[in-house]
Amino acid sequence: MTSKKSKPTKTKETGKSQQTRSLLFKTAISLFQKEGYDETTMRKIAQKAGLAVGASYYHFKTKEEIVLEFYRLTQEEAYIQNLEFCKREKELKERIRNIVRFKIEQFKGYEKFLHILARSAGDPRHPLSPFSGETRQIREDAISLFRDAMNGSKESLPADLKESLPYLFWLFQLGVIYVWLFDESDSKNKAETLLEKGCDLIFQLLRLSSLPLLRSVRKSLLTFIDLLKR
Repeated sequence: MTSKKSKPTKTKETGKSQQTRSLLFKTAISLFQKEGYDETTMRKIAQKAGLAVGASYYHFKTKEEIVLEFYRLTQEEAYIQNLEFCKREKELKERIRNIVRFKIEQFKGYEKFLHILARSAGDPRHPLSPFSGETRQIREDAISLFRDAMNGSKESLPADLKESLPYLFWLFQLGVIYVWLFDESDSKNKAETLLEKGCDLIFQLLRLSSLPLLRSVRKSLLTFIDLLKR
């Protein structure tokens, strides 16, 4: 039975309030790119947007909230794109590659301030860490994309792997994004190479894990993934 698609949570604002929020958001992202995340203050964002600092705090109390809004908006866009892609592509490997490629396409042009994602990733107490409590909903929405991709695909997967695989695919996506962020070459093709070869390796291992002789290995892998999720 096909599970219900997991649509990202949206913030409900309308009219002038939404326009003000959008202005602050776009102004902040522009300043993060031009002047750097650390150098940009909430006061500077409000002044650049032509607003009082107090008024800006109604929408975003911190810079971290603005970055979280960026992640949320890109996730909503990725959700729609993934639905459309899955309508015409049934191969799971290609669906996984599409999710990762599209995320990188969304991040292009924002590398300067997205380095904070990598800088904070290792500390789950940091609000911008992909493993923090503050990013929980964004993380769950991102993992749900891979779960949606698995539903209705041609790939036959062991039942005990289906629950943990979306999280594993999400971790793989994080790795590809980090490689892309720090690739200083002109072509920036390291991430694409990792995506291609990494996906091939993952699916080869999945096929091998279905063999009866490797059932114990699969069980160990599931235990390891569960430890990572805690």
